[in-house]
Amino acid sequence: MSRDWSLRSRLTRRLVLGVSIGWLTGLAIAIFVISHEMTELLDDSLKASAHVASAAFAAGQVPEGLDLDPDHAIRILKDGVESNPAPWPAQRENGAHQLPGWRIYRLSRDRDALVVEVGQSDEWRKDELLESVEALLVLMLPVLLVVLLTVRRTIATALDPALRFAARMKDRPAMDLSPFADAGLPRELQPIPVALNGYLQRINNHVESERQFATNAAHELRTPLASASAQAQLIAAGRGGAHAARAMTAALDRLGRIIERLLQLSRAEAGIGGQSRCDLLRIIRIVITAEERASITFDDGDIEQAEIAIHPDAAALLLGNALRNAIDHGTGPVSVTLRPGPVLRIRNPVAPGAEFRHETFAKSTGSTGAGLGLTIMRKIAERNGLGFDARITGEIATLTLDFSARAVRPAD
Repeated sequence: MSRDWSLRSRLTRRLVLGVSIGWLTGLAIAIFVISHEMTELLDDSLKASAHVASAAFAAGQVPEGLDLDPDHAIRILKDGVESNPAPWPAQRENGAHQLPGWRIYRLSRDRDALVVEVGQSDEWRKDELLESVEALLVLMLPVLLVVLLTVRRTIATALDPALRFAARMKDRPAMDLSPFADAGLPRELQPIPVALNGYLQRINNHVESERQFATNAAHELRTPLASASAQAQLIAAGRGGAHAARAMTAALDRLGRIIERLLQLSRAEAGIGGQSRCDLLRIIRIVITAEERASITFDDGDIEQAEIAIHPDAAALLLGNALRNAIDHGTGPVSVTLRPGPVLRIRNPVAPGAEFRHETFAKSTGSTGAGLGLTIMRKIAERNGLGFDARITGEIATLTLDFSARAVRPAD
């Protein structure tokens, strides 16, 4: 038995994990962009400060001994003499420089023999960056919280129809075979009730068929049983004579035929055998030879072998019922024709107004049959995917059995 798991929990965990990873990835990219932009902004501010300081000093507007914040410093060299010291070694090249603990910018004015170096401590620049990141986190965390709550609510809403449908299935009585109503399921899950309704319809059809079959079978068996019982009682009372014995024998014979047909129908519905092959030509000859009650002509169409992928018992049962049906309900000789395909046709004359009765236990007035022959043949044909056609034209009945779908080719 597989481990119990929850679809809602699994979807929630995976979506929350995916959203969180996406949020962290976006946050990392945002921090990288902020760091790059902050560095450029602070470098621009250093450059601007150097220009302002040099211009102010050249104009004599900068007092001696500047008192700056410890994280900021400025070195001023006039004619090679340092008037304001700085905590980093003097640089020779103009532009931005990264020194241990400091980021500086050097600017020289040749016409005034003036050099200005302006610096910001790395610690201060790092604090500025962290403050920007903290502000970003403060803004992004509520967004993450809203997204996670939305994901959780969306999953619960999306699964709600499926959970209601599952609860209805669980609470449904086992004997309730009515179809499921529209459950409002999403398109991806709609095949489930459709398939279930299909299965329920098939089960319901089988149940109704079995119920009808049991009713009809009981009715068909009751008549010969009652007749045989009555004749036996007459014989036991000494009032029967030879006629009662013959009547009882006839009733028992009819009872035996009905039981035999019922067993054949049961085998036909259950399916006979598995993957097997047989020579249809040989089966036809055996069945015709076994039938001694009528004249049967057989035209094999010069076919020497007709291999089909059908169990020989199923083929024999099908052909035996076909011939028996033609003999019992026909009024003349029976002709059997085999043609390439293989396709088998059984023709025989019938009385005016005769017709094939396809319903189970349906039979014409005065018939001594069980009314199961066509049903047995149709079941075997359906089980094996055979073409089946029964029709009466004029006063000639023709039964066509098309075995081409189960023909075995030489290459097979």
